[in-house]
Amino acid sequence: MSAINIETDELVPLGELARQRLGKRPSPATLWRWRLHGVNGAKLAVVKSGGCWMTTVAAFADFIRAQTANCTPVPLDSDAPTERSAATTAKLKAAGLV
Repeated sequence: MSAINIETDELVPLGELARQRLGKRPSPATLWRWRLHGVNGAKLAVVKSGGCWMTTVAAFADFIRAQTANCTPVPLDSDAPTERSAATTAKLKAAGLV
């Protein structure tokens, strides 16, 4: 996650940036969750300025990228054998799948 530099980065109100990028206005609870708890292990970098939570386009993009990376399943190793329980194997045979 990129840190926000308040001296050089262009700050944008969090709700406005989210509306522009997502095409709809997220609820205040959603914005609160992004900032405090995060989503899929990713938190949104924000600063408070004049009573308004602000972020940057780069921080928002990093947040979206991190969410995607954290929720994408790791591909299974095709060489590794998969083990099934006897009950699972029996159910698969009964269904004609094995």
